[in-house]
Amino acid sequence: MKVLIPRNIRKLMKKNMRQAGKREIGGILMAEEIDSQCFRIVEYSVDEYSGTNFNFVRDSANHEQKLNDFFLKTGADYSRFNYLGEWHTHPSFSVRPSQQDISSMQDLVDDSSGVPFSILLIAKLTYIWRFQCSAFLFIRDGYPMEIDVVYEH
Repeated sequence: MKVLIPRNIRKLMKKNMRQAGKREIGGILMAEEIDSQCFRIVEYSVDEYSGTNFNFVRDSANHEQKLNDFFLKTGADYSRFNYLGEWHTHPSFSVRPSQQDISSMQDLVDDSSGVPFSILLIAKLTYIWRFQCSAFLFIRDGYPMEIDVVYEH
């Protein structure tokens, strides 16, 4: 599986991260499936206020409207445009998921919500304001696996 992140999305995320400073921020990822197992992030939500320097827990109610707006804009073409997963920052830590991140994401796909898989993208800015991230795939009754991330220009 592969996730493409266009330049404009990275630019907006970098702006959000600079504004948040050392606080963790995050939200949901919305994507277009452009090929089998290849997704391009086209929108994301962000909660810039509830995170602390050590964690971020997304409140789904705050992001539901963004997802509904996305479905309206894309004509409810769920086979092409859909929820892809979650994202958050680790400004002071590695872009690897913590044990809490892994548990939260596995719970998301293991519950009865009907989400067969979900991606977790963890991002940070390096000391020279470069965007750095990793992405992990979570599937029902499976183990998280790192997937490819491609920065589109």
